[in-house]
Amino acid sequence: MESKNIAKAFVTLVVIAAVFATGLYFGRTGGPGDFTVTTQYAVGAVSEAELNELAAQLAERAEREAARQPAVVTPVNPPSGTEVDSGLVNINTADANGLMTLPGVGPAIAERIIAHREAHGPFRIIEEITDVSGIGSARFADIRDLITVE
Repeated sequence: MESKNIAKAFVTLVVIAAVFATGLYFGRTGGPGDFTVTTQYAVGAVSEAELNELAAQLAERAEREAARQPAVVTPVNPPSGTEVDSGLVNINTADANGLMTLPGVGPAIAERIIAHREAHGPFRIIEEITDVSGIGSARFADIRDLITVE
């Protein structure tokens, strides 16, 4: 008897999951006894006025989100070894302070970058920085658009 109840509960859960996975939704629409079934894939279910209202709400939300973003400010006295004109850090000339402006690069990795270029010469392409211990593919992905080898 118990396995029968477990089987019924399992079938019920599978049916519920399938209904929600297809985008069907159930809910009350008004007075007592009123109930509706709708789908997220309904075509023509929204009036043009409702679409315009939704577009206005989305635009307002985007403006609020944009206002929350901090402004990008170039420092008046940037750390030595940084490229101010292009906004990129030249990994062949930057000192430790300049390298530490890169995300995920602290004093230890900055020193390893300097030691690597002193031992092996300047980097020819930015991808060569992954030869430095501590700079893997994830960290390189974070800094790839912020570095140069000019």
